[in-house]
Amino acid sequence: MLHLMPPIKCFLRSAYQQCPRSLWSFKMSASVDYSIDHSITEKQASDAKMIFQAGVEAVLPGKMVKEALTVKGDKLFVGDQVYKLKRNVHIAAFGKAVVGMVSAAEHCLGDHIVSGVASTPVGLKEALQNAGKSHLWPSEFSKVEIIEGARNNIPDENSMLAAQKIKQLAMNLCEEDILLVLISGGGSALLPSPTPPITLQQKQNITNLLASRGASIQELNTVRSAVSSLKGGKLALLARPAKIISLILSDIVGDPIELIASGPTAPSQATSHECLQILDKYTLPGEIHDVIRAVISQTQPNNSTFHVDFDHVNNIIVGNNRKAVAASMKASEQMGYSPFLLSDSICGEAREIGELYAELAELLSKIIRAPESSSCEQLRLPDLLNSFQISEDTCESLLALAIGNNPVCIIGAGETTVTMQGKGMGGRNQEMALAWAIAIQTLETKGFEVTFLCGGTDGQDGPTDAAGAWVFPGLVSNASAYNVSALEALKHNDSYTFFTEYMNGNNLLKMGLTGTNVMDIQVLLIKPLV
Repeated sequence: MLHLMPPIKCFLRSAYQQCPRSLWSFKMSASVDYSIDHSITEKQASDAKMIFQAGVEAVLPGKMVKEALTVKGDKLFVGDQVYKLKRNVHIAAFGKAVVGMVSAAEHCLGDHIVSGVASTPVGLKEALQNAGKSHLWPSEFSKVEIIEGARNNIPDENSMLAAQKIKQLAMNLCEEDILLVLISGGGSALLPSPTPPITLQQKQNITNLLASRGASIQELNTVRSAVSSLKGGKLALLARPAKIISLILSDIVGDPIELIASGPTAPSQATSHECLQILDKYTLPGEIHDVIRAVISQTQPNNSTFHVDFDHVNNIIVGNNRKAVAASMKASEQMGYSPFLLSDSICGEAREIGELYAELAELLSKIIRAPESSSCEQLRLPDLLNSFQISEDTCESLLALAIGNNPVCIIGAGETTVTMQGKGMGGRNQEMALAWAIAIQTLETKGFEVTFLCGGTDGQDGPTDAAGAWVFPGLVSNASAYNVSALEALKHNDSYTFFTEYMNGNNLLKMGLTGTNVMDIQVLLIKPLV
């Protein structure tokens, strides 16, 4: 990674006060007129898609599970633990990536697996077939029952049936048994087991209300685990005295095992007071609030499962977004771009992050174009990156990269949120892309090819069939020819409808369910025109 030489650092600090505020303001008042060369745009979009796809391919689950499980004779080695194998392995799996994990586990453990249940998304088998990845699906001889449910990531009767079967499996185990739990993102929706008297519909209403009001994934999973009979470590407690091996593909920033899929095999640190604070924070309707309050008060003591003995559990993170990001960076470098990791833990409101990426595109374009006369642009960089919550060291390295005058690939990863203001259809990645396209109208990137792509590694962004979208300067003005308004779509959280109607969905990132899930990846490409 490149770093600024000390003289540049000193120049930035000493000159900061000399730069007029008007010159480092993020917004320009007038729109910029862009002419669109679609051949160039499509070529760079193809690069962005390939970079994104490289990240997805790097975190397909089979290899990671095989690396975690080592069998020698009748012994199974997992991390620093050794287990006795004697046809005593049962599988409980739930999440968007677990069918590949099940297949890999069966390959490693063979006849030692005697039963299992896997809860997977509706349409995954067909999506894998269409993508040429049928090998990820367990064979017809598998001892693991696969139940597809939770269409569009919404818990339903099928996913609840799977959860009930997993619960029964865990309760029937004995001391000599091993429960291999395979967990990936999407596991919360695929393991619904609400604590009575809460119904599945009430639990879903709670989740929808919290999500629509901007609750983070951490807050959502805290409440989910509090009102579940399996989450928050309760699956692990039900399986006692069996030994538990939990292999986890992380889809949350920082890999907190107690929050991934709402932590069914990890002790919950959330207290009833914290759960109720979340409900109060988002001002849920009184009736729903009262039902949840009653259940939490009765079933969730102040210390939850945190002080319960979990010595029978071995929780291991087998993959996360850092591996995906590394692969995307390598792919971009092979294409001739200078790659730079902005952050692998980007979070916040999706549209605001999209606007920040647009400002970053303008700023880097100006620095690349004229590094000797762009001192004010250079001074804006720390302020902008601070909005991403990124350190000064990152700022210095990025500035040095821009001064190098090379095609640049900026990669970010993480998981943002959307505060619902309308009743449209979309997802956080499509909303971020649309916000970028609107913001870039008033910013200057002439003389450069610029493309911004953001997508979910699971292939599904919100309740849509798209993983995300890709955009470029000029898209919004060009959209008027299709009688669609970007501003209206963003206002009503209707990004999917906008991208569907614009050029017949050309800018939607559609790849089907991928069989993995490690949050989202953003790709910003900036290349000087020759």
